[in-house]
Amino acid sequence: MKTLRQIITVVLISITCTLSAQQTTIDQKITLVSNSSQNGGEFVVDYQVKGTNLQTAKTLASLNADILYDSTAIRFSSGSNWLSNLSSSNGYSDNVTSNSISEWDTKAVRIFVTGPDVNNDNNAMGYDIETTYRTLVRLHFIILNNTKTATLIIKTLTNQAGLFANANNSPNTFEINNIKLSDPVNLLESPLPVVLASFTHKVNGQNVTLNWSTTQEINNSGFEVERKNITENTWTSVGFVKGSGNSNNMQKYTYEDRKLNTGKYQYRLKQMDLNGNFTYNNMNADAEIAAPKNFALSQNYPNPFNPSTKIDFDLPQDSKVKIVLYDETGREVSVLENQFEKAGSHTINYNPQGIASGIYFYRLTASSKGTETVLTKKMSFIK
Repeated sequence: MKTLRQIITVVLISITCTLSAQQTTIDQKITLVSNSSQNGGEFVVDYQVKGTNLQTAKTLASLNADILYDSTAIRFSSGSNWLSNLSSSNGYSDNVTSNSISEWDTKAVRIFVTGPDVNNDNNAMGYDIETTYRTLVRLHFIILNNTKTATLIIKTLTNQAGLFANANNSPNTFEINNIKLSDPVNLLESPLPVVLASFTHKVNGQNVTLNWSTTQEINNSGFEVERKNITENTWTSVGFVKGSGNSNNMQKYTYEDRKLNTGKYQYRLKQMDLNGNFTYNNMNADAEIAAPKNFALSQNYPNPFNPSTKIDFDLPQDSKVKIVLYDETGREVSVLENQFEKAGSHTINYNPQGIASGIYFYRLTASSKGTETVLTKKMSFIK
């Protein structure tokens, strides 16, 4: 599946006011916050402003911004995280709404701020535009088509901002300086342009093999593979696969996750670029490790061994399990396991202490539903 290319074409507009022979500019921009890259997932940006050469008259009186977007690629859902300085207690009214534009399947998000109660009875002092970018509002979109480019443009004709002629609107006045909009400056941001074409899996016993491919990569550091059981909430990193850096050809990747217990698992790829930015791509289907059909005891590995070895065993149903080690004379040497185990495939690690080199036997006894299964294997220990 292709991912939504994280490219935002943003128009930065300098809003110019003339104040007592001092030139004040108010700049606005859109910055990318997050991109889920999945149809139905979120695409989030911040609308920010800053001022330059601000003197005494820097209190925001009004602001109107229309941000155009392709409604076939994304859909506006809500605004959040309004700057606290623009609250009603500070004399402001603010909102963000979706407006339809008839041309080219385009819609617009309108950001509207007014300060009708700034310095009302000297209680609300207003917000002074700052010299560094501050987020006024966060815009949330839903991804409709992740094969398209998300292009957001601040519309020049309807954008306007005003400052009160007097600081903090004191004394009270609604005189707002004339605004002259400068020519737009195009900014192209492409932090994670990696297009994922497919992401599938195959199950073989206790092992899951993941396969995915890309059709385009720019500055791709690689993919961190994450897994979680569907009964859990926490994702666990299980491996990393290096990316191809820059490529316009199809690249294929694979990763094998081994020795999983019985259950259903979800996988996702954390794609990371060389600058540290990242995005997630989830595998649509769950990978299911089925319970074994029969009781089984595998040959230990490695064998012969030193200093330690592993023993695998399968349980088709929940059982009381006991594994005992015997020497060649039949004398019990050690109890390797003696506890209740869930149905599934299991592995124990045996690190012998104080035994001599030689041939040994390990015996599994599994008790379940009134029946008992006994299986025995031989191992060699060499000092």
